[in-house]
Amino acid sequence: MKIAIVDGYSTGSLLVKKLIERGVECLHVRSQEVPPARLLPSFVPEYYAADLGHFPDPADAVRALKEAGVDRVVAGTECGVVLADTLSHELGLPGNAFDGVEARRDKYAMARRLAAAGLAAPVGFSTTDPDAAVEWFRAAGTTVVVKPAASAGTDNVHICSTAQEVRSACEAVMRSNDYFGNPNPSAVVQEFLVGTEYIVNTVAVDGVQKVSDVWLSMKTDGPAGAPLYDYQQPLPMTAPHVRELVDYVVSAVTALGITDGAAHSEVMLTADGPVLIETGARLMGAMLPDVIERHSGTSHVDLLAVALTDPSAFHAFQDQAVRWDGYVRNIWLINGGAGTSAAWHDRFRALPTFDRLVTGVRAGAAMAATVDMATSPGFVSLTAGTEAELDRDQAVIRSMESAGMYAGVPISP
Repeated sequence: MKIAIVDGYSTGSLLVKKLIERGVECLHVRSQEVPPARLLPSFVPEYYAADLGHFPDPADAVRALKEAGVDRVVAGTECGVVLADTLSHELGLPGNAFDGVEARRDKYAMARRLAAAGLAAPVGFSTTDPDAAVEWFRAAGTTVVVKPAASAGTDNVHICSTAQEVRSACEAVMRSNDYFGNPNPSAVVQEFLVGTEYIVNTVAVDGVQKVSDVWLSMKTDGPAGAPLYDYQQPLPMTAPHVRELVDYVVSAVTALGITDGAAHSEVMLTADGPVLIETGARLMGAMLPDVIERHSGTSHVDLLAVALTDPSAFHAFQDQAVRWDGYVRNIWLINGGAGTSAAWHDRFRALPTFDRLVTGVRAGAAMAATVDMATSPGFVSLTAGTEAELDRDQAVIRSMESAGMYAGVPISP
């Protein structure tokens, strides 16, 4: 079996490793001539039988993949979603519905498609004119979120409660490139959803949706006042609200045409019920499949690998039977000020629940102040038998950060 991975960065590299273990030959295609610099360290060229590079004309990519005899085309990360679905469609291979492919990247189009399907969706507006955004905000009369149409990783997300904040946020979005280095020609303005945020990860084969994992996603006020990710923790399928969230997300990803492949959905449980924040037609980023599989038996990556290589095993998988052995929590690190990184990396090892540190920051390198997920130093994965143990060690991590750990102040946990 041959599978082409479009933009095999981030979790895409973990998928390729799983596929190789299952005897799959993988080829690589790039959606951009210059790959995103922040994602390149996660790319492992040795995993691929061939790196075909970037094709300015998608028709050339179609011809190359047809000659190679690929059986599937899969997005490795967010920037590869549209090209992967386009190539699958042009090659006549199993894949997501080509109709509405733009709604799987453009957040405004995504909300409109959900609303057209009769599902709860954020009320929003898309514009290239900050003045028009201000007018929409005044008419809405509520706090709003301003963000790029097709970025990722909480990049350039602004919560605004005044006209000036809306104007400034729109200007900031449209003069910046997105997470993948592409220009932002427009800004999306949406109502600010109030509630508790969750993640639902799904995989589909022939329109049949299965859930690999559901996560609670908690935020905290960052050093500059903006909300930042605090921690993310997987939940058992029997936890309160999970069934309601799953039912809604399955309907949402189906409405978005995600019929064959992975989807990573962020959803707000509001007082009126679940409302989709956004869905990526790809695997969840920033995850440790081996840790998740150790405690639950499966992962988003593993389930997609099964779906691609053994559809009968996928259909036999019972997502409601997934049980967690112990507790897992990913603590997002928050750096309060820019500077040069100290050698802080081993200090978490003394924590009784420490399992893994994921970071791209090295000692002596420049560190930005944390204002979003992209500027976080990384995350620490904790595992324990009780939530109280996780709470204790998370408090220690925050105490270490408050004492200036990243700038080199020695703190013992």
